[in-house]
Amino acid sequence: MKRLRLLTLLLFIAASVQAQENKGPQLNGYIQTRFSSNLNTTSEFMVRRAKLWLKGEVPTANFISYKMQVVYRSYKDQNFIFQDALADIHLKGNGLFRLGRFVPDFMMQRMQPDYRIPVLERASVINKLNMNPKYGARMIGLEYLYSQSGQPWHASVGLFNGNTDQPGHNNNSPLITSRLNRKFRFDQQSDITLGGSVAYRNITQMSLPTIYAADSLLSGDDFHWGAEALLHCNHFHLQAEYIQALLNNHKADGYYLLGWYDFNTHYQLTAFTEKYTDLNSATTDQPWYGLGFNYLITEKTKLMADFKCSDLNQNPVYSANIQLQLLFR
Repeated sequence: MKRLRLLTLLLFIAASVQAQENKGPQLNGYIQTRFSSNLNTTSEFMVRRAKLWLKGEVPTANFISYKMQVVYRSYKDQNFIFQDALADIHLKGNGLFRLGRFVPDFMMQRMQPDYRIPVLERASVINKLNMNPKYGARMIGLEYLYSQSGQPWHASVGLFNGNTDQPGHNNNSPLITSRLNRKFRFDQQSDITLGGSVAYRNITQMSLPTIYAADSLLSGDDFHWGAEALLHCNHFHLQAEYIQALLNNHKADGYYLLGWYDFNTHYQLTAFTEKYTDLNSATTDQPWYGLGFNYLITEKTKLMADFKCSDLNQNPVYSANIQLQLLFR
């Protein structure tokens, strides 16, 4: 398996280099190197993410674009994973159809690229309540997306293989997703975006380890919904989401609130809080609170740091992180 993954990576890079020489598809990527500590017993360096993706247009049909992506994480068996393999069919101002293996358009922060968000990690509720947390939220399916530059509306509807344990076996109903939001502009420097997401499937003997205990097998209705808001006001930004999962009338839910202030093009201050409540009695459901500071050294190089804490009344837990991000395209 490791040899196959290495061969896949080498072929990916070779194709990318050849594409660059032919001035065809674009090779993009970034690396995030991080130092983390709980200020007590654990301190470590890691490669949090290292991603490469190749994107371009089909030469004989320029209304069709594609993307392929691999990722390396030093804390997940230290190997490469082939993540995205998708094609977009553009409809000349009427959105696009997307098919292949990709992240369904569900939840605002999940759809924001991790190298652009102002915090080191997405909120726990975003990571835990996406539709396939075991594989970085990726699923196999078809989706229609309407989102045009300068237009206030964003809308999508998708149909995916609902079985994430064994994607080639159809013992679950298809997963249906939809997301809708609208931007309301106050003036040239202020606007607010409001919207929400829904998703549904009927599952049969499937594991949901980020909601229940890892050895649990669940059957029945799996319904997710969420509400989202994003406010921009000059240099100040405020983003919030609430997500809920209903499984046979059992509820797991959570929220986050994230604010950040851009002092100028280089310095950024962040503050955030989040809480996720699952259905596993062995986990704690305490909220987290944090502060962060980002230094954008160049347009493609960013130094980030944060400090956060949880369970302040009983058994305080602390986390401190410093990350250097290098982007190339």
